[in-house]
Amino acid sequence: MLKSRDLRAWVVLTCGTGLALMLGLLIGCPGSTPPPDNANDNANGNSGLTGKYVGASKCSECHVTIHEDWTATLHAGALETLEAIGQGANAACLGCHTVGFGEEGGFVDRATTNGLAGVQCENCHGPGGDHVNDIGDESKRPTISISSNLCGTCHQGEHHPNFEQWEGSGHAALNETLVEEFAAGAALNNCGNCHSGDFRYLAIINEETVADDYLAGRTAEEMTPITCAICHDPHAQTGNAPLPEDGRDYQLRYPEIANPTPSNTIEDATNKERFNLCGQCHHDRGRTWQTTSRPTHPSNQANVYVGEMPLPDEDSDVLVLSRVSVHSFAAEQCATCHMYRQDFESEEAPAISGHDFGVNTAGCVNSGCHPNEDQAVAVLTTLQTEIQSRLDDIRERLGDPAEWEYVANGGPDEEGQALISDEVKQIRFLYYYALEDGSLGLHNPDYVRDMLEKADELLTGLGL
Repeated sequence: MLKSRDLRAWVVLTCGTGLALMLGLLIGCPGSTPPPDNANDNANGNSGLTGKYVGASKCSECHVTIHEDWTATLHAGALETLEAIGQGANAACLGCHTVGFGEEGGFVDRATTNGLAGVQCENCHGPGGDHVNDIGDESKRPTISISSNLCGTCHQGEHHPNFEQWEGSGHAALNETLVEEFAAGAALNNCGNCHSGDFRYLAIINEETVADDYLAGRTAEEMTPITCAICHDPHAQTGNAPLPEDGRDYQLRYPEIANPTPSNTIEDATNKERFNLCGQCHHDRGRTWQTTSRPTHPSNQANVYVGEMPLPDEDSDVLVLSRVSVHSFAAEQCATCHMYRQDFESEEAPAISGHDFGVNTAGCVNSGCHPNEDQAVAVLTTLQTEIQSRLDDIRERLGDPAEWEYVANGGPDEEGQALISDEVKQIRFLYYYALEDGSLGLHNPDYVRDMLEKADELLTGLGL
């Protein structure tokens, strides 16, 4: 089945010959009649268009829905934002606020190339003239790229350092072990959801079937990490940001805020639909205290934040009562601390985009939760020191890892795992559930304390 956005493009490709051409004339199929000549349309300020760059209005003849969505974005009015601050003729800015400025056939000024004002299709997909003139030739179709390098051509520098900060983040890095597996034609459908931008874009965003060997034979340099287009929709405002600044929408693919009711079922703990944007990947994979092969996957941040952990079945007794995080009231949830943003002030105080995704304690103050940054740092340090000390104590009391660890971590084989008591299995699960969250209690301080207190209680009961 053709998607609605592709239907008109399909008509374009099928109305060019024989009877189809006659039908195209009747229904107004693009390409069946000569396109209007805007080259000398002085009334629209397009007397200087040469045809190399055709402008978004030409693209809209086929890509109707995408064009309509784009018109509501800030990209569409990018030149107006310059003009509003008196910089509409600043050559240093026009390259990122118009189409093809400084290039052959690109934007010159409003009077002669108004149709190329703003950030349009061709900023990202390249000049469309050849494609428009021969839409049936696949080799002339504009390129599609989800590389952050593309966004980074403009979203960089001291005023908006999104790209540079992303480059230093975990999202920009590929897991070396998984790169080897993907290159060998394995694990892509299991791990690619969150560890491959290539797979996630095709399988999750575009809902295409992707074979496990899709990346077989590729090098790390030929694979795509989690790039801008994985979290942001480049074509449309989405309304998924609850508190956009200055008319910004951020064009998030998933809600920035979600408040699911805590649940300890495997089905809920692993259901990404319950969680916010970050929780699409940062959620549990369903291992319980009865799992023996390996510990909790290090992606359970959303679950810890919500205050839940998966149980073997619905009749199981909970190890720790659910407890929603005190940080659930943060205005932007994860983004409050992990994506603190600050506009450019000076060369000494450049903009902060938040795209390194590290914790910035300025966000703790900005959210109104803490009176000042020194106090926030002190509370954070005290908490994480406490949690690390408790984790170290539990591991030491468990003794020789060869006797209690998971199979994958050097513990007994599956036969030996059957000899480990339920109490020890529960202790090690609680230990790893707190450890793999990675925040040392920050995501949900009281819930993590409850976990470690339960582990301490079980250890004491065993005389350890």
